[in-house]
Amino acid sequence: MAKVKRQNIREIITKRFILFFVVVIMLFVILVFNLYKIVFINGDTLRNDVFNTYVKERSVDATRGNIYSDDGSLLATSLPKYRLGLDPSVYNRNATSEQKFKEHIDELANALANFFQDHTAEEYKNKIVSAKKNGKNYLLLNNRLLDYQERKKVAKFPLFNLGEATKSGIVFDKVNVRYAPFGQMAYRTVGYLKDKVAVGIEGSFNAELKGTPGKGLFEKMDKNTWRPVEGGEESVPKPGLDIYTTLDINIQDIVETALMKAMTTYEGDYGVVIVMETATGEIKAISNLSKNANSLTGYSESFNYAIREARDPGSVFKLPSMMAMLEEADLPLDMPVSTGNGKYHHYNGTMSDSHPMGTISVAQVIESSSNVGTMVLMKKVFASKPAKFYDYLKKYHLIESLHFQIQPNPRPNFPVPAKWDAFQLLWSSVGYSTQYSPLQLISFYNAIANNGYWVQPIIVSKATRADEVVIDYRASQVRDQAPLCSPKTLAKIQSMLEGVVTKGTANNIKGTSYGIAGKTGTAQRIINGRYIPGKYYTSFIGYFPVKKPKYTILVSIDNPQGHAEATYARQVTAPVFKEISDNIYLRDMKLHRKLAGTLPDSLNKASLSHTVHPMDQTILYSNFGLPKVEEDGSWLQFKMDKQLVQNTPLSFPAKTVPNVIGMNLRDALFTLENRGLKVKANGLGTVVSQSVPAGSPTRKNLLLQIQLQ
Repeated sequence: MAKVKRQNIREIITKRFILFFVVVIMLFVILVFNLYKIVFINGDTLRNDVFNTYVKERSVDATRGNIYSDDGSLLATSLPKYRLGLDPSVYNRNATSEQKFKEHIDELANALANFFQDHTAEEYKNKIVSAKKNGKNYLLLNNRLLDYQERKKVAKFPLFNLGEATKSGIVFDKVNVRYAPFGQMAYRTVGYLKDKVAVGIEGSFNAELKGTPGKGLFEKMDKNTWRPVEGGEESVPKPGLDIYTTLDINIQDIVETALMKAMTTYEGDYGVVIVMETATGEIKAISNLSKNANSLTGYSESFNYAIREARDPGSVFKLPSMMAMLEEADLPLDMPVSTGNGKYHHYNGTMSDSHPMGTISVAQVIESSSNVGTMVLMKKVFASKPAKFYDYLKKYHLIESLHFQIQPNPRPNFPVPAKWDAFQLLWSSVGYSTQYSPLQLISFYNAIANNGYWVQPIIVSKATRADEVVIDYRASQVRDQAPLCSPKTLAKIQSMLEGVVTKGTANNIKGTSYGIAGKTGTAQRIINGRYIPGKYYTSFIGYFPVKKPKYTILVSIDNPQGHAEATYARQVTAPVFKEISDNIYLRDMKLHRKLAGTLPDSLNKASLSHTVHPMDQTILYSNFGLPKVEEDGSWLQFKMDKQLVQNTPLSFPAKTVPNVIGMNLRDALFTLENRGLKVKANGLGTVVSQSVPAGSPTRKNLLLQIQLQ
């Protein structure tokens, strides 16, 4: 019985073994078949899949073009930055590389820890050793971007200093980063490309700046890192065009300083300044400051209000209304206009003047900024033909978009005559029930300064590649061939604008040697569809010098606060205009006059030699009776010998130390500090020596000593 049982157990074991053996053989056959299928049948397909996953043809960005100011100063450029990577596999190639690795890995880890200051030397060592052990051929050591000088320093670290990458393992992944040499200057206007948001010149001229991408093969190293495959580049990127703006960095600095000072003083919600060159329509400066988000203090550029924000313009719009009325009815400037008690009632609306004026002249309607006077005249001239007023505004470029180079710049919000009633006609004539951007308004005022000729504002003059002008944007700039109005009307308008400053609402900025003409504007702000008393949008638009305008300037500040009396343009924006115009006048030597001619008999025995700043010449010719002559824009070597006065223009080459010998202390400081030099002065009188010779190269914060006697 026992023998039978043992025989049955043996048979069972034998059968199970045979079954197991058969299963193993079958699995082996299946495995061999699948290997054959993978290698010989599907091999090409699978290899292509892997290649496409880990080696891909990717776009190679072109070097982005630079953005320059009008004098060639860099406003934006692309600088190469580098991420530091490592190919640990090079240390596994032979006994020599293994030995080098063991000798210097600790030194390398210490160098990396000291340089980046984010991990310990032990952590860097473990990261590298682990990658080497696992056979990785790429390791991102740190995500921080290095500049070129830092790259040179890192390349001297132990192991990295072995020379070519095949020995050292060092990998620098190049990344082009946009850099603004002047920091936040004109930040919103120059613009940026960030998180798929494109603004300013960077955004509007992206097609020109970005160039043509190339194509190349890249190997995937980890989740977010791709490295170029040597020799795999199929097409070379074509660099973008360089863009030259019309911005003047010196005027831009003046504008930003003055606007920041005003915003801090009056605590406005936002402020705008635009400086336009009268004859050319070129924007020389543009600044937008608004309160920092989520902060109770501080201002920065976060939105281009100058171009994109439209508001009721207020009293500055009385000027196009007046121009249209003068053209249509030839109103005499001394014609009386009754404003009664300073209130104008129409249906359910009432418009008031700042105070009762009684009977005033047509000229005083603008000079005193009378809402009632403007409405009385508007009803007299255009009540029966409102479409005619609309036609005038269209001629003045106040209906359609400016098609400015920075996009978007929407058209003004002004209803067509078919939707008008008398209320709309009268209220729009004084700057209400319409919306205009600051740029649209300054363009109209600039035409008045430009002898009546309207020119389209422009902020980019050309696009170049090397020295070749590829696109000349001035060639497509719109310039009216006929003036906006007759010479007679223009003379009246210019007279009224000058009167605003000499005897009207802006007489607090009169008395300059060069003269200012302009118009104040104070409009009630709309909040939730309602005009709110005590909340104002203030502005001043004008030009200077008054007799031969070179610059037109707009200053606007929204919702000024902080000072109970400072709610009107007279107190808020007009002084900012004057501060800007004063500083531009002092800087722009071509606005000043040159001395030449014969001395009066009282000085016919005098002899003098002096370096003269052009602004001092007014004092000389007024006090000494010297004749006025034109000036070419240079500093002058003033020489007076007996009856003869001679002037020799002086020039100071860029990036060199100027010659200040012969200057007074103020002029010497002005000249040297504008070159970024630090100055130490000794003595009184005029400069007789300087510690660094004229013509020497300048460098930032160079200390220069001057001796006066």
